[in-house]
Amino acid sequence: MSRLKYWLWLSTKKDLNSRFKYELLQNFGTPEHIYSLSNRELIEKTSLGKKYIDILSDKSLKRAEEVLFDCEKLGIDIITIADSSYPDILSNIDDPPIVLYVRGRLPNLELNPAVSIVGTRKATAYGLMAANMFGKDLAKAGFTIVSGMAKGIDAEAMRAAIANGGKTIAVLAGGVNICFPPENNILMGDILLTGAVISENPPSTPHYGYFFPIRNRIISGLSRAALVVEAPYRSGALITARQALEQGKEVFAVPANINSPNSAGCNSLISRGEAAMATCANDIIRELGVFKKAEIKNETKAENKQKQQISPKQMWDNIDKNQSEQKISKKQAPQPKNEEQKIILKLIAEGAKTPEDIMENSSIDASKVMTELTMMELDGILMRENGIITMNFDL
Repeated sequence: MSRLKYWLWLSTKKDLNSRFKYELLQNFGTPEHIYSLSNRELIEKTSLGKKYIDILSDKSLKRAEEVLFDCEKLGIDIITIADSSYPDILSNIDDPPIVLYVRGRLPNLELNPAVSIVGTRKATAYGLMAANMFGKDLAKAGFTIVSGMAKGIDAEAMRAAIANGGKTIAVLAGGVNICFPPENNILMGDILLTGAVISENPPSTPHYGYFFPIRNRIISGLSRAALVVEAPYRSGALITARQALEQGKEVFAVPANINSPNSAGCNSLISRGEAAMATCANDIIRELGVFKKAEIKNETKAENKQKQQISPKQMWDNIDKNQSEQKISKKQAPQPKNEEQKIILKLIAEGAKTPEDIMENSSIDASKVMTELTMMELDGILMRENGIITMNFDL
């Protein structure tokens, strides 16, 4: 029986988040070992709650076999975190995907370090011009361009990189055999000729909305630096920026007209000191040029975490300057937007401190929990520091 089946058995358990799966591997070594543990051994050797014990006690390999068959049929490579081809830089984040599905060929990120270029789907002419300029010039300087292949800024940067002989990686939220958005089908074909299209989700997985903010940690995780070209206040690009900061990566933003809603997020990142201003590719190249390839290769997770990191609270404080020093009162408090957020807030009020606490005490899907926590951070309802969740107001 292929060892990959055990990796797929663990990786496709959707009620376990990526951090949990990675920590299981850190504790037990291999998926085979985890698979071999009986219900009794799981109880004796771990402090897991009943919900997680039950999930890991399900030894069915049916889903793993289906995924393996699909990948073989579609020509999709499977890379595990134990493989030498798995990007070192991605393995150094706190919650790396334990399995990657890959079409094309991953560039060597030691020889061609990556910069992620992200921004709004509803780009202005100014934003598209900037994305094209940075994509072209960074590609010419030998950097790999990483993005989510979204319309607007992402797509323009990747097109410019490819047109100038650069390497690219598109990180999708769903299966790598499904082009999303569909109108980027030609771009996706070009990316496959120069680099790779990857995902942590199996083939044919729909591009559900709640997968996108979770996916963004991979975009920043692959990259030496993240560049936000054009982004409003509520933007997936700002989620990528926040995750890059948490991972100890360099963050840059392109400045714009202070009256432009499309660039309000970029201007805010710069004014708060969370991102360095970038007006040309040389601003990024000079900053990253201090790293020798040997240092890029040998940097450890511990060293990465020693870099000065900016608190998520600092980044996601209320953007209104008149309220930035005030606590949110009950009257001013933003309200939960759906039933899942109401349940999450109730559990936090009752003592839940981590995403795992919420997952164990609710029936909400793990991916959905992580997405709603991110959206509530963006809305100023709660904050996370060092993995601990707190509310910004009283219920």
